[in-house]
Amino acid sequence: MNAMGSQPVPTRQDSRMGTPDRWLTSAAAVATAINAGVFFDFSFVVMPGLRELPAAQGISAMQAFNRSAVTPPLMLMMYVTAVLCVVLIVRALMRRTSPFVPWILAAAIAFLLASVAITGAGNVPLSASIDALDPAATESAARWDELFAQWVRWNHVRVLTSIAAAVGFVIALRPPRRTA
Repeated sequence: MNAMGSQPVPTRQDSRMGTPDRWLTSAAAVATAINAGVFFDFSFVVMPGLRELPAAQGISAMQAFNRSAVTPPLMLMMYVTAVLCVVLIVRALMRRTSPFVPWILAAAIAFLLASVAITGAGNVPLSASIDALDPAATESAARWDELFAQWVRWNHVRVLTSIAAAVGFVIALRPPRRTA
């Protein structure tokens, strides 16, 4: 407690991020930004390109993307980033009085929401529904339009939450303000 009896005075150690935490947070900032870039590219480059194709070609192309998405580079990037976020949550909870903790918690939770919850509950089931379409069937075109719109909406949310996570980690890395 301070002289007025209110809040505990942060110690020098509480107000500074240690080297392991700084490295982990820096890695998380970069990793979440890379993931955000992948999601961004799909939302604003790949999907609009697919939209310009006839439905049968768009469906076939998306099915090919769905097959290539579950290969090691993308999966490794998403899973390693998710694990890194969990490690940072645990480490942050161990240092609850530090000023950077709220930013780390918010950033890590935002990315886990994007990579685990939204991907698992939104984009993966929609991709499975797209994979089940017969590109040559005439009724697939209407279903493609519906699934396409839903997939892009969920992906926009992944873009925003991943960007928010990257920004949160960068803010957590800033030096603490000096108090008089």
